[in-house]
Amino acid sequence: MKLSHWITRTSAALATLAWLCGGGAVKAQDEPEGTERKAAFKLYRWQEDYADLAGKQLSGWEALKYIPIAGWSGAFLSLGGEVRYRLDGYDRYLFGIGRSGHAWASSQERVLQHVDLHWNAFRAFVQFDAATEDGRPVQRAFDRSSPDLRNSFVDATLPAGDGKLTLRGGRQELWLGPSRWLAVRDPTNLRRTFDGGLAEYDDAALTLRGFAARPVEIMDGLFDDTTNGAEAFRGGYLTLKSPLGLPGTLDLYGYAKQQDSAGYRRGTAPEDRWTAGGRLAFKWRGFEMAAEAAKQGGSFGTASIDAVGAYADLGQRFAAVALGGARVVPKLGLRAHYGSGDSNLKDATFRTFVAAYPAASIVSEMSLISVSNLINWQPYLQLFVGPKLTLGASWNVLRKATIADSVYGPSNTMITAKDSASLDVAQIAQLDAVWDVSRFLQFHALYSHVYAGSYVVAAGGRDFDYYRLQLMARW
Repeated sequence: MKLSHWITRTSAALATLAWLCGGGAVKAQDEPEGTERKAAFKLYRWQEDYADLAGKQLSGWEALKYIPIAGWSGAFLSLGGEVRYRLDGYDRYLFGIGRSGHAWASSQERVLQHVDLHWNAFRAFVQFDAATEDGRPVQRAFDRSSPDLRNSFVDATLPAGDGKLTLRGGRQELWLGPSRWLAVRDPTNLRRTFDGGLAEYDDAALTLRGFAARPVEIMDGLFDDTTNGAEAFRGGYLTLKSPLGLPGTLDLYGYAKQQDSAGYRRGTAPEDRWTAGGRLAFKWRGFEMAAEAAKQGGSFGTASIDAVGAYADLGQRFAAVALGGARVVPKLGLRAHYGSGDSNLKDATFRTFVAAYPAASIVSEMSLISVSNLINWQPYLQLFVGPKLTLGASWNVLRKATIADSVYGPSNTMITAKDSASLDVAQIAQLDAVWDVSRFLQFHALYSHVYAGSYVVAAGGRDFDYYRLQLMARW
């Protein structure tokens, strides 16, 4: 049996044990029906801090979260992890285009295990992972690996003025803020991390982060991941909390990404692309809004870059209604993206917008279409059934921003119909459900039917179906 398989199965047993042992405590800690419940564990596990458990009577899973270290005043260890099983099915993949364009299903397993050491102002965080995948015709680097270091960093937090200053160095997930163009790539088996440094200042009014790093290049062997020397990422990110007394946040950012080689419809060349933008988000009387816009410049080969991207998510939560004995909170919303495209493939200005490090699912959960050269709008309905179940339905319309440029997918995939002047890419009908079974266990199911647009049909594409089943245990 492979080591990664053994770790996955052992961790699954530990997760089940933690779930069973913690089940009694879970019920008592659930918030009243109809209220929003804070996530038991964070997406970024290094953001968790269990210092408040000091001196308390601990039982069950809490004993893993606060382990005092004898002889070290104020020092403690936190242990945690995750096991996830996921099944993705396509009939057919990517509209039936290319060598993977047939019906297939991918079975994926991953395990994450971390150790978090806190000692007053100092902290060290180490996270291991391992992943397997079966069924995908063409393997991707971030879906399969023997055990490796996903995070391994140290930091120090010191008082500074009215706030605190954190200095961090090592392998880390660069969470800068909730920008649409930056993500940890959680849907894939292996998450995105960087080797580098980050400085963060935080007080009651703002958070300012500066960073310089290179992405980690994932290899499939045992502890063999390396720093990608062909790519660099650096910049700054500012978050203003309640600007001008408003009930929301304002983010402002600027960063640069350099690549030795990048490929688009225009061709392949070295790229130095900078992005400057802002994001505004607030909630007021059930209305929720997040809007973001960014401008890009720099160079691609001998061409100059001049591109624009935008995103908005507007939604209204309504009063709870009783349905089948449960309190249901409905939400209606509209989500939209815009990414400029290259209107002239031969002139000296390259106008294709490219998100720096987005989630593959930035536009749709099937993770096959990127925001470059794209306009989409997606009306949606969500039903929050009590504190544990969320049901969703949406209709997603996707169109090209320009005729000359291609439709882009993840990992430099392009769909090109050279003789087509159509802008119609696709329409996607989607249903999904997320059930928080307990504090430790979550189930997610999703189904999409994708209607190929006239541009994709001209490229040889057709309608297809996508489904997902996912079971995740965290502790």
